[in-house]
Amino acid sequence: MVSPLTPDDPATLGGFRLAGRLGEGGQGVVYLAHSPAGEPVAIKLLSTGDKETRARLARELDALESIASFCTARVLAASIDGPRPYVVSEFVDGPSLAERVAERGPLSGGELERLVVGTATALAAIHAAGIVHRDFKPANVLLGPDGPRVVDFGIARAEGAATMTSGVIGTPAYLAPEQINGTPAAPASDVFAWAATMVYAATGSSPFQAGTVPAVLHRVLHTEPDLAPLPPRLRGLIGSCLAKNPSWRPTAQQLMVSLVNPNVAPPSASPAAHGAWPGSPSPPGAATARLPDHDFYTGPQEMAATTPAWPGRGVLVGAVTAVIVLGAAGAMAYLLNRAPATEGDRSPSAAPPATRSSPDREPSPATEETASADLRIPAAFDGDWSGHTSSTNPNDSYGAHNTVELVTGDSAASWTEENIDGECEGTIILSRVQRTRLTFSLGENEGGCVPGTIWLDLQGDRLTYTWRDVPGPGLVTQTGALSKN
Repeated sequence: MVSPLTPDDPATLGGFRLAGRLGEGGQGVVYLAHSPAGEPVAIKLLSTGDKETRARLARELDALESIASFCTARVLAASIDGPRPYVVSEFVDGPSLAERVAERGPLSGGELERLVVGTATALAAIHAAGIVHRDFKPANVLLGPDGPRVVDFGIARAEGAATMTSGVIGTPAYLAPEQINGTPAAPASDVFAWAATMVYAATGSSPFQAGTVPAVLHRVLHTEPDLAPLPPRLRGLIGSCLAKNPSWRPTAQQLMVSLVNPNVAPPSASPAAHGAWPGSPSPPGAATARLPDHDFYTGPQEMAATTPAWPGRGVLVGAVTAVIVLGAAGAMAYLLNRAPATEGDRSPSAAPPATRSSPDREPSPATEETASADLRIPAAFDGDWSGHTSSTNPNDSYGAHNTVELVTGDSAASWTEENIDGECEGTIILSRVQRTRLTFSLGENEGGCVPGTIWLDLQGDRLTYTWRDVPGPGLVTQTGALSKN
């Protein structure tokens, strides 16, 4: 559906005359426009034009050139040098899968089969070009007169806060479990989202549909979907794509082959079935290489070797939950049950969020201090400390009461938190010592609070307490002052 232009919208972009709005999300606005010859096109005007955005856009445009035009909306032109980058692509004259299902109900029979095969083939072509889509969902499948097209790739998706749009993280009901747990999207994540989208097409609802975003995320992490409504031929294959462990899912290429070759039996989503696919990734626990934190990998031959290892499961959080900003709706969702990662800039010694500093810079008052090699609690911090803390989670008006027991010479401390949902307790492990700051890692704990990093800053007779959900998305901060009991 095309909506009118607003007073803030430009009249033209690069010689293309804008005719209306096709949609708006976290990345920018998509317009219906016309070329100088009068042909309809779609133009995506990106929200930001920073250096990293432009560089990522340039890389992805190069990769998009190698994707077969039958499965995507072909890119016709692009500008990465103006105040705001934009991309001009082929206009697909047809509804999205989300619109089609909303208007006419679920697909079935040959219509469903054509969608399944067409989108699986498109995903295989996308991955073969070295691109991870990162936001495969019903709204990003357009049903053109010549077949389905997959659109809205991860163009110019910046890291950090900008990744919390519908882009990098994605729409909750179509997120893969490893994404919820803080692992960057990979080809296996797209396969999971594809399968969830096909369930939506066949049933009219996501396989993890629930009344609230936290409930949706919990179902993605812990429940097995009901696939009984699917045709028997598709049930096992789609079930394998929805495996919680990404290494148990088929690649997009294997998925496509299984759909078009009836002699290839679909696997079951279980460890026993692992290895049934030629070139399958190593079993859980084996050494695996992880994709870098960007949208690209070197090609299909790398897919097996770079499937991310399944992270350890985290625990449920009640009042303190992380936030996902949903691009299209601008709504806020609350992330639960994440597990800590261990690589790179996700180090527990990264700076607290309030400083907005880079991971290798420490905020005041510890900026000029040197980390100690002797990870033991100094005498100045000794004592039982407690106090009230508040959260940046807008739905958490209560906050929490935190207690930390610090003993001189120890390398760990007892930690408790009382929040509106009850009490959590655990052991926090010292990861860095500075003259006025101690950095601790909070792992799994009794009571279900989210793991993260805790910074304790000594200020006179008080400790400033800062918790953040890092390693992980780094979206929620909890701060307060602790006094010695």
